[in-house]
Formats: sequence, structure tokens, C-alpha cells
Amino acid sequence: MNHRLSGAEKLYQFFFIVGISLFFPFSISQASEKGNPVLIPSGEFFMGTEDGTESELPIHKVYLKAFKIDRYEVTNLQFETFDLDHTRSAASACDQCPVTLVTWVEANNYCKHQGGRLPTEEEWERAARGPEEFSYSFGPKADISKANYGNEFKAGAKPVHSFQPNGFGLYNMSGNVWEWVHNWFSFYPQPSAPAVRDNKKSGEKLLRGGSWYNKAYYVHAGMRFTLKPGTRLNSVGFRCAREAG
Repeated sequence: MNHRLSGAEKLYQFFFIVGISLFFPFSISQASEKGNPVLIPSGEFFMGTEDGTESELPIHKVYLKAFKIDRYEVTNLQFETFDLDHTRSAASACDQCPVTLVTWVEANNYCKHQGGRLPTEEEWERAARGPEEFSYSFGPKADISKANYGNEFKAGAKPVHSFQPNGFGLYNMSGNVWEWVHNWFSFYPQPSAPAVRDNKKSGEKLLRGGSWYNKAYYVHAGMRFTLKPGTRLNSVGFRCAREAG
């Protein structure tokens, strides 16, 4: 027989839910919205940077259709609903810290399970630069007060909602942890006859964003880094993307 709540019980239930929501606003909101995706409008931007290596050149214009990307890096708590056996890194151990020690395959499978995918590196860079097309997610110049980078290795990652979001409302696109993206490494197309380039990284996946112990050079929105897709590092995490429709 079903129990019908009395008026007093309903009132208690209401205040209990409100109280929990006020006490844990981030975790409840994030869990219910699958990463709280943000719509990035269609448009053009300049991809790459002259401050890096030949891997980041030439700077070139890219047009992208609208897409969605998670406001936050995927957390330990979120990933563990998908993989109950996952072991947290001591450098990123809190519930709302970014999940790390995940391979590209595991990150890709998680995003698919959530109805999404890993962002392409073009999508990631557009999202990181924000509508202003800044060099860093937090602004045009390096500023150690605005992101988690340039620290000692023992400092570790911070919760995914730390610091201020960029112009698109995205958190920690520069620093905190490196983020897997969809692409295999390849050099950007040359506008004229290309020089001979060593493409030995072609069997590696790309990461973006830098981590808490990297210098400003690595957290620049245009910088690229590569790893074998089966690699696990305590400074590598991810966020998911989705189609706009």
C-alpha cells in the first residue's frame, strides 16, 4: 500500500531538498546537467600561435559550426559513476577535482556514454580563447592569479569550478589539468610548398590546456601536446563536447 505524505511530511521533504541544494549547489547541479554544457556559436577564429613550435604554425583561420562543450572538466565523482574501479590520483583526489589517470580511450568512451564525444582540437581552442580570442582562457596576458598553473608539482589540481570562467563561461581551459581532445596529431596545412617536417608524432593523440605545474608557455590556448592514447598521467583529464542540435 502506498504511503501518502502528510502536509507536515511534504514540508519537511521540501526544506530537506532545499537545504541539501544550498549546501552542495555545485555537485547537484553538475550531476543533473551532464557537465553543464555551454553553446559555442558558429564563427571564425585564428588558430595556432607564433609563441610555440612548428607544431603550432602557421596561424590560420578556421570556421566552425555551433557546438556545445562542458563548462567544467569531468570530475572524479562523475567518472566513477561510469567506472566504479577507477583509482584517483593523489594529486587530484577530491570529489570535485578533475578526474585524471584516464586514457584517451576511457575518456572517449565516457563522453559517448554521456551522449557526447571528445571535442576536436579546433573546437577546444575556439572555446578556450573565448569570444575575445584571447591568448589564454583568462585573458590576453599570462596571469598566475587567474588560473592553476606555474606551481610546484606537489600543489596538485583544484576543484573544477575554481577561478573565474572565460567569456564563454568555461572554467579552467588554461591550467589545472591537460585535456584530451579527439584528434590524432598532424601538422597544420601549409599555405605554400611545405618544408620537410618530421611527423613521428602521428601515432599520438592531442592534449590541450596545460596543467597546474606547467609554465605559461604551455597553458597558452594555441599550444599542443601529444601522448600515446593508452597513456595515463595524473595531470591529464578531459571534458566532453556535443552537437549543438
